[in-house]
Amino acid sequence: MVLKKKLSKTLERMFSLHPKLIDFDLSRLKFLMNKFGNPENQLKNVIHIAGTNGKGSTASFLKEILEAHELTVNVYTSPHLINFNERIRIRNKLISDELLINILENIELENKNKPITFFEITTAAALIAFQKYKSDFNIIETGLGGRLDATNIIDKKRLCIITKIGFDHTEFLGKKIKQIAFEKSGILRENVPVIIAKQKYKNALETILDSASKINAKVINIDNISASTKIGLNGNHQYENATSAYTAAKELLPSISSLKTQEAFKKVSWHGRIEKVERGKIVKDRKNLTILDGSHNQDGAYVLNQYLNQTPLLKWNLIIGMLNNRDIEAFINIFKQHLNRAYAIAIPNIDNSHKPNDISLKLNALGIETHPMKNLEEALRYSDKKMPLLITGSLYLAGHVLKFNNTQIV
Repeated sequence: MVLKKKLSKTLERMFSLHPKLIDFDLSRLKFLMNKFGNPENQLKNVIHIAGTNGKGSTASFLKEILEAHELTVNVYTSPHLINFNERIRIRNKLISDELLINILENIELENKNKPITFFEITTAAALIAFQKYKSDFNIIETGLGGRLDATNIIDKKRLCIITKIGFDHTEFLGKKIKQIAFEKSGILRENVPVIIAKQKYKNALETILDSASKINAKVINIDNISASTKIGLNGNHQYENATSAYTAAKELLPSISSLKTQEAFKKVSWHGRIEKVERGKIVKDRKNLTILDGSHNQDGAYVLNQYLNQTPLLKWNLIIGMLNNRDIEAFINIFKQHLNRAYAIAIPNIDNSHKPNDISLKLNALGIETHPMKNLEEALRYSDKKMPLLITGSLYLAGHVLKFNNTQIV
């Protein structure tokens, strides 16, 4: 508990070092990493993943496959759901509070209170940790975009993966799919092979292929897995993520074991992605299915709709919380035919969360009976325990729900 408090205070101090949460400029991080002997240049077998949706799931599938083949793997993902440590996994374990505090305090010392974004600091911490605790493979997920993302200071890469591209963070990446795809393609490097997941938009695929061609980045043909393959995550879209991971594993491993791969697919877990909540206090007195999903954009809503279409359950109650830079109407419109009624909540400790009354007004205008609630607990109390329940709208909300449910992420 003492270490947790110390870590929390350290993170708070570092969060205040830059007035903006997002400020694309790689020079700050490069300058800082130079003081640590440029650990980003010393990592071996870096797999760099960019994309709008599916980055974390793809990373998780690939991690499990590699580990099933007795290889060590370090993984950097974002955001975290409950504890910051979830972002940095060293050889299949979350980074310890003690190590994280030690690295962050060293960063603080070397940075000397210069402006630097929170994500740049977390990326620095991951790179230093991975260099200190070496592994056979290092899976690095971008935070936002690619070309100017903090993780893109890494030049020495073994493989790149670009997952499905859609419309998200358009205020930073551009309002056209070609602009977004161009930014994501910025992770590509000369002569480094790339795996491109199945794309929804033709313009996205064309842009990535064009970027790859210009720098002679070999595009690896996707090797689809069978639809009968058992995987540990829900939703048909996860087969596309598993396929990208499998294709990557075949490229990385000289002799891949089919049996070990099948076992790895079944073992994969990734919280907050069409997750069936089957234990904990949320489901203690519920009589029907509870699904938690961190979707927050239209592409995520399409995936949810596809999943809801395939379940025999006709109508769902909804608990929703979203950030105020998200288009609630566009999100809900995609799967509103599945909804019975909704309960709107604010996401705790998130300043730019939509207010429950605002959400209710928007959803009522769409013809969905919606009630503003004080908090998650009240929403759970009022929702019909015999009807299936969907909780969605934000990864921050998913994190709050998991914490409330006393879920342990290991």
